[in-house]
Amino acid sequence: MPRRSWTFRVGALVAGLALVAACQGGDTETPSPDYMPTATIKDLMQSTIDQSADVVWLAVMSVHTDQGIVDTRPQGDEEWNTVRLGALALAESANLLLMPGRRVARPGEKSETPGVELEPEEMDVLIAEDREGWNQRARALRSAALEALQAIEAKDADTLFAVGEQIELSCEGCHSAYWYPNEIVPTVPADVP
Repeated sequence: MPRRSWTFRVGALVAGLALVAACQGGDTETPSPDYMPTATIKDLMQSTIDQSADVVWLAVMSVHTDQGIVDTRPQGDEEWNTVRLGALALAESANLLLMPGRRVARPGEKSETPGVELEPEEMDVLIAEDREGWNQRARALRSAALEALQAIEAKDADTLFAVGEQIELSCEGCHSAYWYPNEIVPTVPADVP
């Protein structure tokens, strides 16, 4: 094959590949999803997260009463399904916390416990300054909720109880970082049993 013919074919192939890539590539940026946060973080906490976590936490517990220890564990498919729906709502709520642009509270809304927790605007600033930390904490909550779902699918009440502590630690980690970061926890003296 003559050299000129070979060069022409290679050139045509390269041009064709470039044309295909240009047609397929277009805008390489992913378009923004078509959603807009409506609820505030406080709204999510009050309407979904707190209630869903309570469903999981209260599903397995031991309470000391005058009659002795009363153990609570899900009994039957209906009770396990109720706990499953709570864990599922908790996992999905964690996804909602990851959405950018969600404010802690509505404009002008004040702290319900001033002096104990920061004002919502201060919390917004802390979250904005530590967005990756916020996202990691939300993902930790989601992971704990997913572990709860696994325990529920296995109908393993003991594991579900243990995972409840992980959920609690996820919640408290977030609150101590953004709601009351200046809290001083008193130390317990060594001689107190």
